[in-house]
Amino acid sequence: MNITPIKPSDAVSGDFRDLAKDGYDLRSLERLVKACGDQPNRWRMRADVCHAYFDGKQLTPEQEAFILQEGLEPRSTNLIGRVVRSVLGQEARQRSDIRIEGDGDMGDVLDVLNPAMKEAQRESYADMAVSAAYAGQVIGGIGWVEVSRDRDPLNYPYRVMNVHRSEMHWDWHDKTDFLLRRARWVVRAQWHDLDELEQTMPKHREVLRLMANNWEGWAANAMVNDAEETTSLSRAFDDYRRFNIAAHEWMDTVRKRVKLYEVWYKVPAQAVVMRLGPTRSILFDPANKLHQMAAQRGLVKIEKVLTRQVRMAIFAGPYRLVDKGTTRRNFPYIPFFAFRDDADGSPYGLVDGMISPQDEYNDRRLRIQWLLRARQILVDNDALDTSRNNFEDLADEVMRPDMMLVLNAHRKNANGVQVLNNLTMQKEQVDVMNDARVLIQDVPGVYGSQMGMAQGGVTANSAMQTLVEQGLISMGDLNDNHRNARQCVYEGLMDLIVEDHSEADLRLMIGEGSSRRLVVLNTVDKDGMPVNMVKDAPTRVGMSDIPSSPAARAQQATMLSEVIKSLGNMPQAVAVLVPPLLENSALDSETRRQAVKDFRKVMGLPEGGDRVARQQAEQAATQQAQAQAQLAQEQATAQVEEQKAKVGKLLSEVELNAARIEQIHAQIAQQEQDINGALDEADQAEPVAS
Repeated sequence: MNITPIKPSDAVSGDFRDLAKDGYDLRSLERLVKACGDQPNRWRMRADVCHAYFDGKQLTPEQEAFILQEGLEPRSTNLIGRVVRSVLGQEARQRSDIRIEGDGDMGDVLDVLNPAMKEAQRESYADMAVSAAYAGQVIGGIGWVEVSRDRDPLNYPYRVMNVHRSEMHWDWHDKTDFLLRRARWVVRAQWHDLDELEQTMPKHREVLRLMANNWEGWAANAMVNDAEETTSLSRAFDDYRRFNIAAHEWMDTVRKRVKLYEVWYKVPAQAVVMRLGPTRSILFDPANKLHQMAAQRGLVKIEKVLTRQVRMAIFAGPYRLVDKGTTRRNFPYIPFFAFRDDADGSPYGLVDGMISPQDEYNDRRLRIQWLLRARQILVDNDALDTSRNNFEDLADEVMRPDMMLVLNAHRKNANGVQVLNNLTMQKEQVDVMNDARVLIQDVPGVYGSQMGMAQGGVTANSAMQTLVEQGLISMGDLNDNHRNARQCVYEGLMDLIVEDHSEADLRLMIGEGSSRRLVVLNTVDKDGMPVNMVKDAPTRVGMSDIPSSPAARAQQATMLSEVIKSLGNMPQAVAVLVPPLLENSALDSETRRQAVKDFRKVMGLPEGGDRVARQQAEQAATQQAQAQAQLAQEQATAQVEEQKAKVGKLLSEVELNAARIEQIHAQIAQQEQDINGALDEADQAEPVAS
């Protein structure tokens, strides 16, 4: 790894809490992440309340006790849940697939990476993890997704999982970047069972086991161990006693669990890079022959630069178990922020603004419930027969439909007992309650059309679609943050895929059926030039979204159908558009594949997805076009020569005719001359006597 972290100037060695060999300076790392315990935690309580309201837990124990004391039912109507679920449904409806794109001629590399990405997206359940993070983003203000490798070799090698916000801490000084690209560190605190940790980290088994057992029996073990191990464990035990974090926060002696702190952090480092262009540089690998050859020929520029190295450390209480450098450029934990408070950068979501109208709605509904049950009792002091019942009995029985009172037969006032029900304020309570209901939708900017409810006076489909679009626009910032974070998730997944496809002369079979072919990655041609180099391919951020929801596919199918109808008199254009229409249909996969294959065979088209066949077909078409053009040129040349010959023949005939005419004219002239001579001789002759 051609990247070296810069050692801190105040580095200290020999800390017995450090069980990681050749790690970064422990004191510097702890100083870097010291703010982990100093962060404002008010936002966590704020997020917990938002999630509780979404789940319908909207009454505190004090409120429930007071409601029961008043004789009411502790009920709450969860209006937040429906509004939030309509927002979450929009994410599922607009979900899209991922396609890797590249610059330059990287056809074979893309043919390998795109199916691998499609498989990873499906097998790792990446969409489910992203959707769960989006729910945390909308409700509590933040969600997290982990992109890593699965340590179990029997599972799928890539793991994309949602991470609960309570496990995550991050560099609070990075308040501007919603993706935490400039943050120095990210920490995840996660509980692990001791038996699994012992098998995963066998060299730390003794310390982990003593920690999980609260160091019980350590003195007896120390007596039978050798002096060196006893000294090491003694110092570890001293560090355990001096650790200022309560033991129950990172150790569970009942379940035998230990909380590991996984720390990803960035430190200044020096690296040697190759400049491949104005905007692209990669790490120079001296063991790579292609890199050596490019440097020797002067094809690239080699520079020593200052950068950051991403490192990973694992702590168990006061002990650092692992610390190692990586070649990553970003953390494997991707945050999904909704909004961030301007004062301290704490996250918050849509539910935060909906709590107040929800409380108002619940309070007014309880008030109406109280008004319906409330009774005002007016009673004279001599109205009751106190030997049979008293005023307490009257108060207890007044709400019963079978109330029975024994009145005083000698009372002064015949109407000495009056039970009244004052509902004069009920209408005002209902108005305020309905206003709170509307505010729950207005605060996040969710229209009734997004929840399947028709707005008042809005019946046209186009108008309802406009309201839906307006609701999506009002949440544009939140959804934009979601798209950026989602792209980072798939970029992390692509980094793992590229890493697993960087083996030299890697031979893979791609395609299906007759289009199946062999591709060799990370190789060289006969001239020694690199071919299909995956690691150096310019495909790092070349991703674009493809709509994949049923509604989007139906819309595409409708559009293709209309285009095909309009091109009915152009069979070549129809032949191009019919395969994607069949591939996008609702037929089962086998029928759809066979129909497309048969159609392409009938029309003489290459099979779908066969890039080589398409290139060969294009090359054959180009050669055929060139041959036709050459034949047409030869025919034109022959026609010109034929015309020239005809013209020459005509010219020859004209010249012959002209010669003949001149000859005739000469003969005529000679005849005329002979005749004239004869006439002259006749005129000169003497007359003969009769």
